[in-house]
Amino acid sequence: MELQLGLIVLGSSDLERSLVFYHEILQLPVKARFGPFILLETGASTLAISSELVPASGGRTHECVFNVASVTQAYEQFKEHIAFLNEPRAVNDANWAVSFTDPDGHHCSFYGPE
Repeated sequence: MELQLGLIVLGSSDLERSLVFYHEILQLPVKARFGPFILLETGASTLAISSELVPASGGRTHECVFNVASVTQAYEQFKEHIAFLNEPRAVNDANWAVSFTDPDGHHCSFYGPE
């Protein structure tokens, strides 16, 4: 059996603030919105934001990784809107990454070629 990641669900203390961050700033299309859920299109999987879940607190237990064609280009495009945790950096021979958090403190990163 082949498993593929289909959905990531993150809790949000403020659904509208999360919608602004993921839809307006990161420009992820909204697939659906119902009750306490917003479903966002991310390609092969769907990102769900829910006000029913308690946002993560304390230690880092998860991360949403967004594949990009160029980490440095994504960094330049979003640096006026996102407080990045670090500068773009090489993580292996072929790929780079840059980390940030969403409005609820969920760890995220852009990953791909420099």
